[in-house]
Amino acid sequence: MTPKTGIPELDYRWIDSEDLLEEVIEALCAADAFALDTEFHRERTYYPKLALIQIAWDDDLVIIDPLRVDVAPLARALTSAGTVVMHAAQQDLEVLHRACGTVPSHIFDTQIAAGFVGLSTPSLSTLIERFLGKRLPKGDRLTDWLQRPLNAAQKQYAASDVAFLLEVKDLLSADLGVRGRLGWVVDECEGFRNRPQGDADVTEAWMKIKEARHLRGQARGCASKLAAWRETTARATDQPVRFVLSDLALVGIAQKAPTDVDGLKKIRGLDGRHLRNGAADEILGAVRRGKDVPPKSLDRGESDSAAHLERRLRPAVTLVSAWISQVARDEALDPAQLATRADIIEYLAGDPAARLRTGWRHEIAGSRISGLVDGNLALAFDDGELVLVDRR
Repeated sequence: MTPKTGIPELDYRWIDSEDLLEEVIEALCAADAFALDTEFHRERTYYPKLALIQIAWDDDLVIIDPLRVDVAPLARALTSAGTVVMHAAQQDLEVLHRACGTVPSHIFDTQIAAGFVGLSTPSLSTLIERFLGKRLPKGDRLTDWLQRPLNAAQKQYAASDVAFLLEVKDLLSADLGVRGRLGWVVDECEGFRNRPQGDADVTEAWMKIKEARHLRGQARGCASKLAAWRETTARATDQPVRFVLSDLALVGIAQKAPTDVDGLKKIRGLDGRHLRNGAADEILGAVRRGKDVPPKSLDRGESDSAAHLERRLRPAVTLVSAWISQVARDEALDPAQLATRADIIEYLAGDPAARLRTGWRHEIAGSRISGLVDGNLALAFDDGELVLVDRR
């Protein structure tokens, strides 16, 4: 085992002018690959507030200050031929899309890639320790990245998030190549990259509220309209949805369907600050509209694969899940990368878009699940492991 050591002080350039940013963009457009990370805050806003962009390539490392320079031109580099190497990129992609109007054309996510060599959603520091034997500096998770000036330790911590990503990517790629899985990761990252960015449909907002999904009839209609109003208001005022109306209050209003302000004030979790500036009338209006929503029009909230899964197949979900975990261990895969419970349900329900119906997932697992549920294959417990047995 390589001893874990600290890292020396990193050299970086601070980019806070259009001229300096243009130089960086030109270099990135010519690079085969570059590492990228962002720092942002959204604790008190609906949209993420970009504070830093860190980028490393070849022997260069820069920290871009988006509070001093418009980073929109960085889109040219993001959409160039080079691969953008990131770690756990989901939120970063949202930030980049909002700041630059695009996401990278080519992505290699080291967290996704790590799942294909048997590591389950590892942190960046875990990967760097595992592959490079280096220990990243510990940062303050409460750092206010929007403050200026940032101190030297904060800048070093930010720089360390990209300083070793390209090395980790190369080592992961070599391991994946030996296993014959590099193409799998490329395909997985491409699917991840193509996920929709930007604002989601407000009419679906109620489905993100667990308690609301269990409502029925008029209450569900009210919840759908209240959630749409809350989402629209949060976007317009750029504040978290919980600041507009808590989930507890929203579900309580949907259940009670009050007709006046006095009724609203009796709802648990709702107080005067939620009813200011005309909000009370808007909430009551959403309730009235919700009462008119035909219950069947919201059935899509339940029309997922789980709702359509035949009753006789429902016990198979747990059985197949256990077998999938065994396959993942045997194949040195992160089980969540191979198949989630939702993936299994979609497959059993006959969803043609189920991930287990195509590619490497079908080859490893999907093709044999059909044999299990059809009775041609069976599972046996042998020396602590689940094994498939051909019954024919």
